[in-house]
Amino acid sequence: MKRMACFSLLVLVAIGASAATIVAQSGACSPTGGLNFICGLQAPEDLVLVPNTRWLIASGMSAGSGLHLIDTQAKTARTLFGAGVAGTRADKAKFATCPGPLDPKQAILHGLSLRPAQAGRYNLYATNHGGRESIEVFDLDASGAAPAATWIGCVLMPNGWAANSVAVFNDGAIVATVLVLPGKTFQDVWAGRNTGVVVMWTPGSKEFRTLTGTELPGNNGIETSADDREFYVASIGLKRVVAYSRANPSKPLRFAQLKEFGPDNLRWVGDRIYTAGIIEDEPACGGPPKKPEDIQCPRPWVVDAIDPKTMAVTEIARGPRAAPYTGTATAIPVGGNLWLSSFNVDRVAYRALK
Repeated sequence: MKRMACFSLLVLVAIGASAATIVAQSGACSPTGGLNFICGLQAPEDLVLVPNTRWLIASGMSAGSGLHLIDTQAKTARTLFGAGVAGTRADKAKFATCPGPLDPKQAILHGLSLRPAQAGRYNLYATNHGGRESIEVFDLDASGAAPAATWIGCVLMPNGWAANSVAVFNDGAIVATVLVLPGKTFQDVWAGRNTGVVVMWTPGSKEFRTLTGTELPGNNGIETSADDREFYVASIGLKRVVAYSRANPSKPLRFAQLKEFGPDNLRWVGDRIYTAGIIEDEPACGGPPKKPEDIQCPRPWVVDAIDPKTMAVTEIARGPRAAPYTGTATAIPVGGNLWLSSFNVDRVAYRALK
């Protein structure tokens, strides 16, 4: 459990939830709080959309959960990578330092990033905490009737740190956030003290390097700009999304200030960045969280859109407590619906995007 100590707040809570809790929740999948659900997934913390398709990919932040493929039209989900569905083809040229294939039974997959590779194919990146602290890479073939994933490599995190979220530049450089470094606590995050950092790996290098100047209270979601000049980091403790220069990340360029929630994952939607999260000051939960387990209490959720140039914030949607659903971490609009992930229950949610 020593390596678990530096997990993000979200990982700690999800792994702390017992398998029995997940199974108990899966029996009730009826709509609640204005949300509909696809159940049977284990802590689907992050979502990415396969461009110009109906397919969403969800992570699985519970041992052996793997990756899930969601059909947003049929409202169904199936395993994309997991026990019994785990193709491997190691790319030793690109990922020479990777010690070997990911064990699907151990995989604890968290943050996701999807980048084009060639016609009909993508590279899918996932932060992993099962068996090793790493960024795992998959070849996603979306040229057929439904996408298929094959594991192709990994990059180990430095010092056994746990990556929270991952993003990738067009040249293949990987940036990942660490939410809580060793010696820091979640109480530090809530107090606004720096706890995390961003690390970067470039193709051909042996390991990640720390980007000094990117320290924030609770480094969470991360995204890169289309022109590769900037990257954006969510800070839970400051309730901000902060812009950095790739060429000189020693200090922030600008930030978007949110009000009611610490931003979780970041996703491009058109020319804006969507971020989602749970409203912290919920009276039914005793107010803002004071200890990690408090985050399991069902709380309302909010989705905001951020203009990366001006950092202006526009609310997209919000919803009430919708037990047993809680833990909103990602929001993506698809086909007239808004899809929401969760870091600690057995389902993804969707509702009409008004």
